[in-house]
Amino acid sequence: MKQLKLMFFIVLLAMVGCKNADRDLALLRGHEWQLKSMTESGEVVANPQELPTLLFSDSTAVYGMAGCNRFFGTYVAGAKGQMEIAPGGATMMFCPDMAFEDRYMKALSGVKSFTVRADELILENGDAKLKLVYIPLDTTRMLGVSEDAHGCNAAAGYTWSEVRQKCVRLFEDGVQFSATAGQDSTLAAYVVFATDSLKAEVFVPGQTKNPVLERRQLAGGEYVWNEEDDDTFNVRKVNGRWVIEQREKILYTQAD
Repeated sequence: MKQLKLMFFIVLLAMVGCKNADRDLALLRGHEWQLKSMTESGEVVANPQELPTLLFSDSTAVYGMAGCNRFFGTYVAGAKGQMEIAPGGATMMFCPDMAFEDRYMKALSGVKSFTVRADELILENGDAKLKLVYIPLDTTRMLGVSEDAHGCNAAAGYTWSEVRQKCVRLFEDGVQFSATAGQDSTLAAYVVFATDSLKAEVFVPGQTKNPVLERRQLAGGEYVWNEEDDDTFNVRKVNGRWVIEQREKILYTQAD
């Protein structure tokens, strides 16, 4: 009888834990969050003029504004409060708060856990050296600001692609790249290929223009995408992986 009661208690705890996890995920995804405070190693970081925001989708996509630029990426949230955020592409405006934005994006990359209540979201890195606190955003203040000149909804992660002639989500329609050693970037780069592969459009963090490259066939039969007699980017495969290079230096390699 004692064993039966113990088994019932364990099952009950598991059921409560599952319900709590489902509730936390529902609350996490039920709001657009606005940064309240950011603390690193006991130091409160001064907020920028425009407060960052975060919006977690019901899949694995996360969108937000980092104080100047809008960004998107992916996230994984576990049942026990574990979380990892992988920032992806971003708009490429320059603002006075760029130093904060870079610091903030690196902080998001270091997040390991989340705690959520109806009125507050807390992201931490697991060793008490990082704490990001958010409150629900009054979304009525955000209406009418998300679409760009092409009608692409940046808040939902869409950007205009010249080679596709439509709004795309880079993490869905493009090949993702990570910066190589020596490249100071926490954001991913992307290449979007035209449907016939004759052109490739390069999206690199910090660039205000996304170059469109033409496909060319080399003497050995392999293809490269570049601009003839130009010193910008060269896209090709090296050992089965895509790379973005410039002046024969590899800047980005295809992400795992």
